Amino acid sequence: MKPSAHLLLLILIAGLSIVGHMALLWSGNLRGFNPSAIAAIRDVLLFVPVLMAVFWLVRKQKFRGNLTLLTAGVLLFSLGQLAQFRLFADPEYGARGEKRREAREAKIQTVLRANIASGYDDAKKKMMFGTTEVPPAPTPVVNRFGLMDAVVSGNTLVPLASILAMLVMFVFFRRDDTLLSLQKWGFAIGVLTVVPFLIIVLFFSREGKFLGETTPWEPVKLLFLVTYGGLLADNYTNLGRTRWGLPPLRFLLPLGVAAMLPVMPFFLLSDFGQMLVFGGVYALLYFIAVRKWSQLVYAVLLVALIFPVFYLGVGIPNRIHLRFHLWLDTWQAPPPETTWWKPFAESIQREYGEREITNQDAWFDKSSQLAQGLFGLSEGQLTGEGLGLGFPEVVPVADSDFVYSALGEELGLAGGLVIFLGLVAFVLAGMQTALGAQDMFTKLLAAGFTGFIGFQALVNVGGVIRMLPMTGITLPFVSHGGWSLITTFAMLGALLAISHRNSQVKTAEPEKTPVALRVA
Repeated sequence: MKPSAHLLLLILIAGLSIVGHMALLWSGNLRGFNPSAIAAIRDVLLFVPVLMAVFWLVRKQKFRGNLTLLTAGVLLFSLGQLAQFRLFADPEYGARGEKRREAREAKIQTVLRANIASGYDDAKKKMMFGTTEVPPAPTPVVNRFGLMDAVVSGNTLVPLASILAMLVMFVFFRRDDTLLSLQKWGFAIGVLTVVPFLIIVLFFSREGKFLGETTPWEPVKLLFLVTYGGLLADNYTNLGRTRWGLPPLRFLLPLGVAAMLPVMPFFLLSDFGQMLVFGGVYALLYFIAVRKWSQLVYAVLLVALIFPVFYLGVGIPNRIHLRFHLWLDTWQAPPPETTWWKPFAESIQREYGEREITNQDAWFDKSSQLAQGLFGLSEGQLTGEGLGLGFPEVVPVADSDFVYSALGEELGLAGGLVIFLGLVAFVLAGMQTALGAQDMFTKLLAAGFTGFIGFQALVNVGGVIRMLPMTGITLPFVSHGGWSLITTFAMLGALLAISHRNSQVKTAEPEKTPVALRVA
C-alpha cells in the first residue's frame, strides 16, 4: 500500500475514535456521571503527533518500508485509548470502600429514575414522588478534570514519550554503524544490564512492582534481545554443525548463558508471563537461525522432562502456584492448609481486621478478577453491550491486564476480532520485515521484536479467556501502561527502521553493505 492509503486509514481510525469518545460522553451522562470532554479532546489530539510522525517518516526520512506496522499499532493504540477513557471516567473504577459504594448508588439511581421518567405514566409518577416531575438522582457525580490536569497527566505524557521513543529508535536502528556495534558488544550489554536489574529487583521492588505500580525493567527486553541476537548471529553456522543432532558445547554454552540472563530477575519477580514470552521468543530466534528440527525435538523433550520437576520442586514462588491454580480451578479455593496458599489467605485476613472470613471468601478475593472478566466477555456476546453501557469497571485493573475483557464486554466478539486482526496484521508485517532482512543480526532483531509483541499478546489474551495461566502482563499497544507502552512503541520504531533498511538494500550496490551485515 502507498503512504497515502495508510494516511487515509489513520484519518479513518481518528474519525472512529472521535465517534467512540462522543458515544462514551453520551453514555456516561446517561449513567449519572459526566466524563471529561477535555480528556476526550486530549485523546483525539494525540493523533496529531502520530500524523506528524508519518509525515516526518515519509517526507523527511524518505521512508520506503512497510507502514502496515505503524497503521496496525495505531489502530490497537486507539482502541486502548477508548477503553482507558471509558474506565477512568467512571467514578466507581478505582474507588474504594464508601466512595465506591456511593458512586455505584449514584449510577443506579440515575438509571432507575431515567427508566421511571420514560416508562411510567403521570399517575404512577405522582404516586411515587408527589409530582409528575421525576427528581434527579440525589448524589450526582461531578468530574473536575481540568485543562492543566490533561497537560500533566500520565495519559498525555506517556503516549507522547512513546511516539518520541519510536522516532528515536527509527533513527538509531537505521544506521549500519549502530547495528555493527550492537552485534559486537551484545554480550557485554547483556551482562551490564542484568547487574542493575538484579539490584532493583532484590532491594527496591515489591511484589513485582517498583515505586508503586511501575515496571521500569520493560526496556530490558530490547537489551537482552540484542545480547541473544548478537551471539546467535555470530555462531549460528557453528550451531548448525551437529553430531547426533546436538551442536558443539563450546558454541551452545555462551548462548545458553545469554538466554538465562533474564530468567533469574524475572524468576525473583515471580513474573511468569515474561519468562513465557522470553522463552517463546528465544526458541523462535534459535529455530530461525539454526533451522535444525532435531534440536527442536530435543528442546521439547527437555522441557517435558524439566517442567514437572520445576513445578513440583522446592522454591517455586507462591505467585506462580497461585496463577496455575487460578487457571486450572478458578471456582474452587485450595485447601486452607496448602503451603503456598497460606500467606495469601493470611494477608487477606489482615486486611479485613477482626472480621473473620472463610477460606472460600479469601479465594474469591483473588479469583474475582478473572471470574468477572470471563462474565464480562460472556455478556458481550457478538456485538457487545455498547460503549459505556457495560460494567467493566467492576473488574480490578481492567485498564491494563484485563483490557481485552473490558473491550470485549462493550464491543463484543466484533471488537475482539478487530484487536485480533490488528495484531495479526502487525505480526505478519513484522515477519515480512524479518524475512526481507539481508543479514542475520537484523533478521533476528526484527523477528525478536515482532515475537515479543506477538507472544505477549497471546499470553495476555490467553490468560483473560482462561486458555493459559493469567500472568499479569499487558496487551501491547492497548493496555494502559507507562514503560510497557513506551517499550512497545520503541520496538515499533526499530521494526520500521529495519523495514526501511530492507528497501534501501534492494537498490544498493553490494559492496556498500558492511561485510558483517551481508549474509542472512
